[in-house]
Amino acid sequence: MGHLPVLRSEHPNRLVMDYGQLVAPVLIALARAWREDPEGVGALFADIADRDDQARTEAHLDGLGEGEHARDQLADQLLAEVGGAQFHLRQTCDRHAAHQARRIAEEARRMAGSLDAHAHWITVAVETAEEERTARYEAELLHLRALRDQLGHAPVAATLTASCQHCNCWAHHANDLPCHLGCGTPGHAMTERPAARQSA
Repeated sequence: MGHLPVLRSEHPNRLVMDYGQLVAPVLIALARAWREDPEGVGALFADIADRDDQARTEAHLDGLGEGEHARDQLADQLLAEVGGAQFHLRQTCDRHAAHQARRIAEEARRMAGSLDAHAHWITVAVETAEEERTARYEAELLHLRALRDQLGHAPVAATLTASCQHCNCWAHHANDLPCHLGCGTPGHAMTERPAARQSA
């Protein structure tokens, strides 16, 4: 059994921290405590559940409600009664203690490497999305300038609408013109309308 949570991948780009092997000893201790005093432990469980319900109703208070604090106090009390959830490393000066410390350090290094790689992937994904948005915006500007030139530099009155639901292109289009990014849906999210030429 490891000493740290298990970091595993549910999806190529989705990580999960699994605390199962750390929680199991606590559950076993709770089961033993309940067997010895089912009424007392059961009542404490019920109190914790009641305080948790109260904390959920006070979620909008951002931790300032009484329910969350009372729930945590009761949970700490129950954990203390079953021996706590602490794991003490070997305190002897021998090879076993050194091996234990190295094994935990190796677990931590593996987890740190996976988390660093995941953080790097997220950073690259965010930067790529920002670059794509900038490219779409610049392409829209070029399209509008070309449209203005085709209309003989007529004044253009522009309003904004939501982005195109078909191709997610920028929401700056000429009314009743197809998406120049290849969506193929005529007139979608078209928000530019050439103003009427003013007579001399």
